[in-house]
Amino acid sequence: MDTSIQEIKNNSFSWVHVPMPSQKQVQEISLRFGLHPLDAQDILPPLQRPKLENRDQYLFLILLFPIYNRATGKISPIEVDIAVGKDFLFTTSSSTLFALDQLFREHFPGKKKKTPQHVLPNSPSILLYKVLSTLEHYCYPMITHISNDIDAIEANIFEVKKIENINEVLRIKTNIVNFRKAMNRHTRVIKQLIEKAERLFPVEELSLYFNDLVEHTEDIWGMLENFSDTIDAIHESHVSLLNLRSNQIMQRFTLFTSIIFSLTLVATLLATRAPSTPFIDWPFGFWWIAVLMGFMGGVMLVFYKLRKWM
Repeated sequence: MDTSIQEIKNNSFSWVHVPMPSQKQVQEISLRFGLHPLDAQDILPPLQRPKLENRDQYLFLILLFPIYNRATGKISPIEVDIAVGKDFLFTTSSSTLFALDQLFREHFPGKKKKTPQHVLPNSPSILLYKVLSTLEHYCYPMITHISNDIDAIEANIFEVKKIENINEVLRIKTNIVNFRKAMNRHTRVIKQLIEKAERLFPVEELSLYFNDLVEHTEDIWGMLENFSDTIDAIHESHVSLLNLRSNQIMQRFTLFTSIIFSLTLVATLLATRAPSTPFIDWPFGFWWIAVLMGFMGGVMLVFYKLRKWM
């Protein structure tokens, strides 16, 4: 076997985990565990939809899980592929998934003597439950982070002058969409797993462990739906406030323009050199015109104030 493929064994089964496998590694794993060519192809890029394939000697699962990029503050889905049979469990991911890699390292003793946390469970189904449970619990800190982000943006909802706020709303909406994309169909796939795995593992093991996973996936999906509704409402509120502020600015600009236009018209008429044009030959005629235009501007301002247009 390829030396880069690590494996943990006990008396009844083995666990092989290969993050971001190459085509050569997929071919080697496929030959060893007898994976169907279509399943081997699904392991390689691009991302596939979540599903469960019921093969003769094993079950093949594809699930998507979210990962959080601390540098960009964005959530994106990655693919986790799992093949489980009576005597083996094979796991792989399309990108680095810290929770899964750490779980494997916890059970991999290397050259050290095995300790209790390094010992594998007695059945691949129990280990599969532990893998899926670890990955689902890995989602909860991201859910808490999204909740905190929503609370923060909701507290600053009236600070629409900050363009960063609307950008933050769009970032949160994108994260929720990607999170939901990752968790979509989890409940259905796990329920199918419980039904299809009866021929490989004891029914009591499946009922005891995997029904708990179904509850977790439903809870996560419910929280994501609530987050989606909340951020949509916040987005609509931001857009409404921005439109209101824009309308207020345009209204003031229009009133200001009407005053300037009126005064410009008066100044143009008084600048016309005709025999009956007032103030042309008057001493201090310029100042009389300035006072007249100031008076007209003041009257228009008072009128707009009384009509509550300003």
